[in-house]
Amino acid sequence: MIRVGVLFGGANSEHDVSCASAAAVAEALDRSRFEVVLIGIDRTGSWHRVDSVGQLDVAAGGSRHPNLADLDVAFPVLHGRFGEDGTVQGLLELADVPYVGCGVLASALAMDKRMASRVLSAAGVPTVQTLSVTRDSRYEAIGKAALLGFPLFVKPNRAGSSVGAGRVDVASQLMPAVDEALAEDWRALLQPVIDGEEVDVGILQLPDGRLIAGAPLRVHPAAGNPFFDFAAKYTAGGAEFEVPAALAPATAARVIELAERAFRALGCVGLARVDFFLRADGEIVLNEINTMPGLTARSQYPRMFGAIGMSFPVLLSAVVDTAVAGYETVTGDAARFGGSARVAAVRGGSS
Repeated sequence: MIRVGVLFGGANSEHDVSCASAAAVAEALDRSRFEVVLIGIDRTGSWHRVDSVGQLDVAAGGSRHPNLADLDVAFPVLHGRFGEDGTVQGLLELADVPYVGCGVLASALAMDKRMASRVLSAAGVPTVQTLSVTRDSRYEAIGKAALLGFPLFVKPNRAGSSVGAGRVDVASQLMPAVDEALAEDWRALLQPVIDGEEVDVGILQLPDGRLIAGAPLRVHPAAGNPFFDFAAKYTAGGAEFEVPAALAPATAARVIELAERAFRALGCVGLARVDFFLRADGEIVLNEINTMPGLTARSQYPRMFGAIGMSFPVLLSAVVDTAVAGYETVTGDAARFGGSARVAAVRGGSS
């Protein structure tokens, strides 16, 4: 029996989303193979062992230094800052605990949209044109918006679930949108509105390093939603998902090829969701990579793999197996988890 520590919550604006994802993961993990240990991070950053996800927000006490010694593998179902950005991944590596998902560098790069765009562009992946301002240079947004033209999007550089993101149709809306984004991160991004549709691809890495793509998914925001925002993502009826997306075979193949190229360019491990815009003229541009995609009942990632015949429990087993197999198996880097006797025991079939 493999002891899986499901880490969830977090001291960030995506705390509730993480809790919802963790509840779904804990319920779907195969209990004939995995013993689930729930470890929640409350809104102040304290860690708690709980019997249910719902207990976290009423838990008292907690620790700033979590005890992870009895875990065989960690499943950090954490979204956003201080969870999906390499910080918790670094903690787990220092603790010599194998974990599901991307490593420190890939997690940090994917969370930093501006840096990810630069790396991906260098790898030949088309990305959305992006300009940025910081809290110290916020008024430069006026000139940069003039270069892009209206309408445009303003979003935090390091945040997920569209928290702090907004569409700006006229100049009078610009600075309030910039300030909202800067409330989430010290850098805000300005991007043109793309005339097209969002198409997403889920990537799963198997223990032998091979990549499997889920069925491409097209997002149809409900009428009245200006874009696929936080409410549309997590409110019933906020958007419809077309999966498999009705794409021309050549377009579907190109989207998958670019998703796999982006996954490898950032050095991702285990799983990721890669989000694209399909322009009206047929051009495909990458929007962002999510290294720990939403795993709720409404989330895109499980639906993509369900569309190719992979159930949610089987999908979760695969990502845990990849983590237990060891980083060196999927990347050739023997440095991560190489010296852990506990990991060696798990690989050998005991725990």
